[in-house]
Amino acid sequence: MQVTNSFSSTSFKSGFLINATSFIEDRLLLNKAILDGARDASIIIKANNKNEREERARKAAIVWSTAFLTPFITLPATNKLAMKHIAKLTKSYLSKDNNLIKLSNKYLLSAEATKKGIEELSQKYDFADLLKNNAHDYEKIRRKLIDAKMSVLAFDFLFTTSLFGSVGFINRWITRKKTGQDGFSAEFNMADKDVVEKRAEKFKKTEKLRNSIFLVALLLLTASPLLLRKGLIGDGGKLTKFAQKYASKFDYNDGIFMQRLPFLFSTLVCDIGQILSARNETEVKDQAVRLSATQAAFFGGDIVIGSALAVISDKLFKTELLDKNCKKNWINKIIPPIKPIRDLQGKNKTIATGLFWVNMITLFAILGIGIPNILNKMIKHDVEKDVQAKK
Repeated sequence: MQVTNSFSSTSFKSGFLINATSFIEDRLLLNKAILDGARDASIIIKANNKNEREERARKAAIVWSTAFLTPFITLPATNKLAMKHIAKLTKSYLSKDNNLIKLSNKYLLSAEATKKGIEELSQKYDFADLLKNNAHDYEKIRRKLIDAKMSVLAFDFLFTTSLFGSVGFINRWITRKKTGQDGFSAEFNMADKDVVEKRAEKFKKTEKLRNSIFLVALLLLTASPLLLRKGLIGDGGKLTKFAQKYASKFDYNDGIFMQRLPFLFSTLVCDIGQILSARNETEVKDQAVRLSATQAAFFGGDIVIGSALAVISDKLFKTELLDKNCKKNWINKIIPPIKPIRDLQGKNKTIATGLFWVNMITLFAILGIGIPNILNKMIKHDVEKDVQAKK
């Protein structure tokens, strides 16, 4: 009896880990949040002084709070607001008809496609009342859904990107108020105050200009869903072709988790904001390297490492992790795509779960240990150069 209980407990824990890993793998924001948490803890520990440590902790707090607020509070609320007040397809925030906003954008390219999509989604949710109230006019429903979904995307871009992208400006303002210094906080214990301030002089003169550039980039990103809207409605030109090819890339998993392509656009503007908030050339280099490494990790690096691990596994352990039925093109020849954990069974599923965490640990070692060590040495080198020049 004891052996059976032990086996059942082990099987349960193993099954839970595999299912949890599959859930995380399918949701980019959760994937990123876990890695960011481990990386941020390491970066905070490796800060050069108390002021820099406080800035890094403050950044982590803002990013983590926003990462929680967006999918679990603001997006569910925004979805319901958009369905009721913009699409006018529902009359109550509690209506199950609000689930229609989960319909993929690929079904919004024509009334016929919208009908097909609603029929498929109706297997999970009942939209009988909504269809009756709109006289089964699928073209009318399609256009209303496009307006609702694009409004949600625009708000998400504005809310998330403004908070993530303004972290550097917030830190700069708080540190200046607290210490009376304009320089890069990482340098505060590396040289006299006058040296640190001298290194920040040129950047302080262009502060307002850089603030304005970030604001313009943020507003352009927020307005960008208007282009996708035009393509979905059908202008017959390049925007329609773009929508036909990439519309589903702008869907939200479960209606609340942003996918990789729009997340890339959002993080690029965030990165622009963080680089523009820099206080001297050394901080520009510091931010550029950190942010470029993070972008490379999440928009290619994780895929490359995962593919390499799958190739090794298929050869050594005779697994079937690589997707042999993928589209044949030059990218897939260089970086063979892998099957998602949810589509695997047995040994393949177990090994793929382990390799997912090996991938995550590898990225953490690069982003949380390797990069910070290199950048701390670069900062010290730059400051020492100016100290020596002053002598």
